[in-house]
Amino acid sequence: MNNLHPEKDSLVHRPIAWHVTHWSQDIYCQGAYSTLLPGGTPAHRAALGECLGGRLVIAGEACNPKAPAMVHGAWDDGIRAANLAVRAGARRVIVIGAGCAGLGASRHLRAQGIDCVVLEARERIGGRTHSLQLGPVTVDVGAAWLQQFADNALAREAERLGLRLVGTDFSQPLAAASDGPVDGVDAAWEALRRGIDRRLPLAEGVERYLAALEPAEARATRYAIDGNLIIEACLPLVELSVESLDEDGVGNNDHFLPGGYSQVVDHLATGLDIRLGQPATRIDWQGGEVRVNDERGDFCICTVPLGVLKTLQFVPELPQPQQDAMAHLGMGTLEKVVLQFEERWWPRSPTGYLRWYDTPASWVEWLDLTDAVGKPTVAGLIAADAVERQFSGRNDEEIALAARDALQAWACAVEATL
Repeated sequence: MNNLHPEKDSLVHRPIAWHVTHWSQDIYCQGAYSTLLPGGTPAHRAALGECLGGRLVIAGEACNPKAPAMVHGAWDDGIRAANLAVRAGARRVIVIGAGCAGLGASRHLRAQGIDCVVLEARERIGGRTHSLQLGPVTVDVGAAWLQQFADNALAREAERLGLRLVGTDFSQPLAAASDGPVDGVDAAWEALRRGIDRRLPLAEGVERYLAALEPAEARATRYAIDGNLIIEACLPLVELSVESLDEDGVGNNDHFLPGGYSQVVDHLATGLDIRLGQPATRIDWQGGEVRVNDERGDFCICTVPLGVLKTLQFVPELPQPQQDAMAHLGMGTLEKVVLQFEERWWPRSPTGYLRWYDTPASWVEWLDLTDAVGKPTVAGLIAADAVERQFSGRNDEEIALAARDALQAWACAVEATL
């Protein structure tokens, strides 16, 4: 987080505060969230989370076929893992990671009267949820939305706590494109999902599908891929499974917390034995005992993000089905910039959701947080190879200003259609 000080040659729309994320370079996650690599299927997620030897379970959003890449998916999977520990007769469980999967597992174990310690590498809890102050307001620079709201256990916690919730209608963006008016994107997306040859690798299938379209249809389809797939799965087409077309993203009555996700996370961590600054590099689960760092137990629930999971040493090695599952799962690249201004100078979207279609893609999604947080604030999202194009060789201030430029281009394109 930083503040920008006006200069004599500054532009009119200069942010007064900003934050740029670098989740892909964070050693404790190495990416945003899990996604399906070529050949990957939801079955690989389930296989990764199987109970091993009655002593070890890998858990988290990467293991949840029903809600992958979502915070409540991590929470639910932590509880699934805790139930496996209970059924195995565990007496002392080592939980690795104090993100929502680890908190879900440890809370459930504690409720069952089972001794449990949580080892967290960072000096904070929450994992890929992280609320911080930007000027006078709280913003989430990691996960921000309570997705699949009706089936979201964390949403029920927020409601019980009486926290303020604000809905976002992702189905109605105020959209603009750099090459003229844009329409038909949603219809193009559904047509692609129905018409693509799923027997082919995704990139090849898309190429053949586009080649058969009229230019206007191909343009709308390319924008649909940028806005409905790449920004969700967070990798280029050549690195994605065709099954990625069917994994749910945003758009299920999603709500966010103007006061930050930390309100829920801090509540869920109350009363737990969490040891901060305890990164795990080796999990010894041979024999009847599990050893992690200086801790000993008879069961381990490992909830580290997939990017970190692939770097851990397991003794003995993970069985082949779990190694195969990891080979078919990867970490997507998604970054966020939050910009704050003295005034809202961009067109107001009725839903607070903005889309910017450019070639090549850059900052595809924007969320206007102004009305919810009471200060002109927007959050922009960028994914896959666009991150390298926009971030490489730039410091955070330069990245923030480049994002501002994209927002200005979007605003000009919208105003041209009014």
